[in-house]
Amino acid sequence: MSDETVKRRYDNAGRAARAAANRAAVLRAGQDVLAEKGYGGATMAAIARAAGVSVETVYKGFGSKIELVGQILDQAVVGDDEPVALIERADFGGAMQAGSGAEILAEFCRASCRILERIGPLIGALFMAARAGEPELRTLMEAAGRSRLADLTSVVEAVAATGDLHPDLDVTEAAETLWTIGSPEVYVQFHDDLGWTLDRYRSWLIRSTRALLLADTQPTS
Repeated sequence: MSDETVKRRYDNAGRAARAAANRAAVLRAGQDVLAEKGYGGATMAAIARAAGVSVETVYKGFGSKIELVGQILDQAVVGDDEPVALIERADFGGAMQAGSGAEILAEFCRASCRILERIGPLIGALFMAARAGEPELRTLMEAAGRSRLADLTSVVEAVAATGDLHPDLDVTEAAETLWTIGSPEVYVQFHDDLGWTLDRYRSWLIRSTRALLLADTQPTS
């Protein structure tokens, strides 16, 4: 192997490492700026300044503001930048493998609360902007909602497989019920508007999902 080949590989590795570091810095800074300044105030220039990179670097890495926000939201939900679906991750995989329907729902609620704790300030800012008339952001949030519903359908299917799903519910209605009461919007209302602690919200969510989704013979406490 020639010295030139070694140098070229070294340079390529260095560029890749710098690009990865810049990407991580932009995603972290973007989440902080969105939570602090809201969607309107989180300009690409403001995010670039917070990340310590040029605006050109941000555009080159993410293309547009809405693409950047989508990737910030994805990373905030799953906790990292790895391309692994939420439902395939350890938190939700553990919930799906729990024994009874009551245990599956409890594990799901605990995993959801860990996510909500991460994304609470971010999701509040995005919901406010989407409702205020940002069409691209509304489309993004609607797509995120559809994705969450698909994941929750898998959770409900796991509950149904135990035989513990309430006999008056089909999987679709049960998933839509879980999607609604466990939504980030409801969390923001309880946490931000009513001042509930995360522990109080978690307990309520576990009780509520069990009461609404499980057969009458299942425990609700």
